[in-house]
Parts: sequence; C-alpha cells; structure tokens
Amino acid sequence: MCLNNKPTLTSKIILTTLYAIIFPVSLLGNSLVLYVVYRRRSMRNALNLLIVNMAVADLIVTVLIMPYSTGYIFVKHRWFGGLFGDLMCRAVHFSLTTSIAASVFTMSVMTVDRFVAIAFVWKRSLTLGKSKIILAIIWVLSLACMAINLYVYRVGYSNDSYWCYPDWLPAFDNETSPKIFNKIVFVALYLLPLLLMAVLYAVICYKLWQKSYFENSGAGGCNHVDSSKKRVVKMLITIVISFGLCWLPLHVSHYYINYELHTYLCWPPWLKLGSFWLGHSNSALNPCIYVYFNKTFRRAFMDALHLTRGRQGTFTRATGQYETNYSAVKQDSLKENSLSAIQKSLRWLRGRESYRRLRAWSQRSYYPGSPNMNDKSLSQENSNDEIIVVEKLSVL
Repeated sequence: MCLNNKPTLTSKIILTTLYAIIFPVSLLGNSLVLYVVYRRRSMRNALNLLIVNMAVADLIVTVLIMPYSTGYIFVKHRWFGGLFGDLMCRAVHFSLTTSIAASVFTMSVMTVDRFVAIAFVWKRSLTLGKSKIILAIIWVLSLACMAINLYVYRVGYSNDSYWCYPDWLPAFDNETSPKIFNKIVFVALYLLPLLLMAVLYAVICYKLWQKSYFENSGAGGCNHVDSSKKRVVKMLITIVISFGLCWLPLHVSHYYINYELHTYLCWPPWLKLGSFWLGHSNSALNPCIYVYFNKTFRRAFMDALHLTRGRQGTFTRATGQYETNYSAVKQDSLKENSLSAIQKSLRWLRGRESYRRLRAWSQRSYYPGSPNMNDKSLSQENSNDEIIVVEKLSVL
C-alpha cells in the first residue's frame, strides 16, 4: 500500500495557484451574470433565467467549496470542533453535491426546451412564468436527492485533532452504502442526463444544419433566425461538453475509492487533488462560455464593467461624454437592426407560395365580385405594405 504518498510542496503551490486563478474568475463572472439579468429587463427570458440558476449553483461551489478544497491541500480532513464546526462540515459537502445536481437538472431543462423549440416549431417553448416554477422544482429535487449528506458527514475527535469525515452508521452500512449511493449519483446525475442531452442535441443539429430543413422552412428572412438558434445551440452544447469533461475525472476517482482503494492510494497526489480542481474549474468556465457565444451577455458584461469597444477594436475605459455617444450609437444600431429584420420578414412572407395563394383565396371568398388577383398585383401590394411599415418605424 502507498500510505506515505503525500503531496510535495511544489504540487501544493501549483494547485493553490490554480485555485487562486479560477476563484476570482468564477466569482466575478457568475456575479456579473446575476447582475446583468437583474438590471436589464430585455434579458429576463426563460433561457437566461436558467443560465442564472446555473450561475447560482456555480457561486455556491465558488464561495463554499473552493476555499475548503484549497485548505484540504494542506490539512486534509482536519477540522474544528463545536456546533459551528459540525454544521459547516455537513453544509460544505451537502452544498457541493446539491449544486452539481441543480446544474445537471438545469442543463437537462435547457436541452429539452431547445429541442421543443426547434424540432416542434409550432409548439410554445418555455415561458418566463413556467421557468420560475421549474427552477423551484429543480432546487427541491436537488435538496431532496442530496439530503443524505447532512446525515453522513460529521465531526469527530481523534489523535488530538478534529476531523470532518463520512460515517454511514448506525442507519446504514459503511461498506455497501457508499458504493450504492455513488452508483446512483453517477447514473442519475451524470450518465443518463449526458446521454439524453447527446441524443436531443443530435436531433437539434440535424434539424438546424440539414439543407432540406432550410429549404422547407423558406428562404430570406428566416436565415437570421436560424443563425441565432445555431449560436444558442452551440453555446449549450459547449456547456454540456465542458461539464462532462470537467467532472469525469472525479467520477473515476470515486469509482477507485469505492472499488479499487489500494490502486487509488498509489495515485500521484497531484492527480487525486487535480481531479477535484478540474471539477471545480467548471464553475469558472461557464461564464466565459456565455460571454464567448452570446453577444448580448458580452455587451452587458462590458457595460457593467464600464468597458466599450472603440472604433479600432480595442477596449477603452468609458467615461463622461464618450459613454453618452456610445449609447446613441447603440440606439441607432438597434433601429437599423429592427428595420432590417422587418424588411427580411416581409420579403420572406411575400415570397412564400402558400401566402400568395391564401391572399388570392381570401379575396375571392370575401369579395366574390372582385377580379382574381395575380402574382404581380400581390407583389405590388406587399411592396406597398413594406414601404408603409418601414416609414412608420423610421419615425420612431
């Protein structure tokens, strides 16, 4: 057995430095997610509310778990006594597993919502009111699934020190109960959700990237909608892949702890501690993914940090008159984008064969005495409608 396989001073310094990097990134990034969604009404939609829920779970890991893991590098399971010590021992381990469960459930809901919105176009996607109810259900399920940790973890006194350790007695067995629990957690909160999300995202990608799908959906103004959906799907797929890769080494470690303890004890210390760091680093990666794939989050983060993009593409500190000019530029850009979207949508409607037939049929049905309308007259009328709508918007 490799009982004396202790981490070296170099590995301790490296791991502490790595935690010192991901801690501020996770704290600042996830806090900004909460801030920008709270301050901007335009960002309060169902998808962003689910992203906020993941940010809350990541903040729990950041505030409670990362400091504990950094201390574990040096003192391992040593703890402090008293009622507060016992409560903190239970709370730290309970919050870690609960936040992981909440993240998995939230990603599953986001995947199903995107699948319904893209695969079943005519069905209504998740609304803001329903998403709030779903978030409450997510946290109730997460707390219920991981409540066992409040019983298992406790503080004991041995060898002139207090220790925070798991003990399944007397209600359960210390030999078989941990194995059963870790099997359930791995299957229910890792394997099955990732398989479900992989299948649904495969169908979503087939729908979005298949050429026949675009042809059947119509051309023109529909392309910018599909492009927006693609960006959202890419972001969500990256989140899922990041979660799967970051937490996989920790699940492997738990397998060896429960079934191959002798092999696990012989692992290099940096490998055992590094698997925990990699899982915790997922909390710092998520806000970076939001900023990279989502332009709205990127602009909101820049505004929250008082950063704007200059004309040459460099970041500058926004103050005074420059900030006012930047707001005016944003308003002009918003108006141009609105006009462009209206024009594309009208051209798309005007070009659809079913739309022309419906207009001709309605004219004959409600006005039997009127002459039949041909494609040329319909095209002229739709063109006039487009001019009227654009002129009205330009006045705003």
